[in-house]
Amino acid sequence: MYRIVLMSIAIHSCYLGSKVVLSLLALELGAAQALIGVLAALYAVVPLFLGIYSGRLADTIGMRAPMLIGTAFTAAAMLCGFFWRDLAALFLVATLMGTGFVFFNVSAQNLAGGYGRPEQRARNFSILSLGYSVSAFIGPMFGGFSIDLAGHYWTFLYFSLFTLVPFTVLALYGHLTRVEVPQHPEQERRTLDLLGDPPLRRLILTSGLAVAASDLFAFYMPIFGHSIGLTASEIGLILGSYAAAAFLVRFALPALLRMMPTGKLMFTFMLAAGAGFLVLPALHNIYLLLLLAFVIGIGLGCGQPLLMMMSYEKSPAGRTGEVTGLRLTANNVARVIVPLVSGALGTALGAAPVFWMNAVNLAAVSWLARR
Repeated sequence: MYRIVLMSIAIHSCYLGSKVVLSLLALELGAAQALIGVLAALYAVVPLFLGIYSGRLADTIGMRAPMLIGTAFTAAAMLCGFFWRDLAALFLVATLMGTGFVFFNVSAQNLAGGYGRPEQRARNFSILSLGYSVSAFIGPMFGGFSIDLAGHYWTFLYFSLFTLVPFTVLALYGHLTRVEVPQHPEQERRTLDLLGDPPLRRLILTSGLAVAASDLFAFYMPIFGHSIGLTASEIGLILGSYAAAAFLVRFALPALLRMMPTGKLMFTFMLAAGAGFLVLPALHNIYLLLLLAFVIGIGLGCGQPLLMMMSYEKSPAGRTGEVTGLRLTANNVARVIVPLVSGALGTALGAAPVFWMNAVNLAAVSWLARR
């Protein structure tokens, strides 16, 4: 399981780190916030259409091939950013990275659910979500400091080296991706049938809104930090503070679940994160921003592992990958809409309405979680 997490850390670090590099490089090249919103949305355009397909692919041929495809696209994205030094290249970087991430991530989550015995499933998703927290710390922190020390383009090249980890693990330990999963009866698979299940439908909607909240922080924080005069390293530290908090709350998640039910836990923590977004635009001091990022990270950090575990457990037999793909498709709808809306809103009205919009979104997540 730890090799699976190590591969996920490498790819997820590239995914999140490249967003920081892309946003700051686009600003350096004179792009407006609205254009940066378009670039950020491109990370999710291809996954929007391939999410369900990548899940079905994992269900039918196994996880190894989709993970290799995802790793190859990730490496291509980073190398494109290094060799093609133009604003136009960033559109291709975002598209390739989004494509690679959906193939790899759907299979990685499906693999975590099927690895080991059923009673180990909660532990597996907890470990995987801790890995995501580690990469959320490594990616932005490494990207920010590397930009200040070596420049944007070399940072893309350094990130491409991260893909050597999954290439090596999948080459040497191919048996890791061979797991026993329940088989679905041989009949026509219709995604709309999955959406006909009210609890599953509500779970998928909640997942999309929760991801929209965390992605807006990752996308818009570099823009906000640049606008108030922070360096790339300081922006990386703020994103790292958020990731450190998410790591801690996920580490404590088993104990928290013993104290309160899942719905109440998500309701409380998401509401706390929403309160953080309300006051965020008023803060310009780096130390206060580090503290508030930590608070928001605690609030949002519990959402991903809980949603991964519940979606796997509510999946029909033999369709766990498809349900994961469907959930990630909802996530990618949010990833398309949020950057476009927030980029346009930020250009017209400034940062405050963007963060306040996210506070309203988290209030909706809290309400859905409570249900």
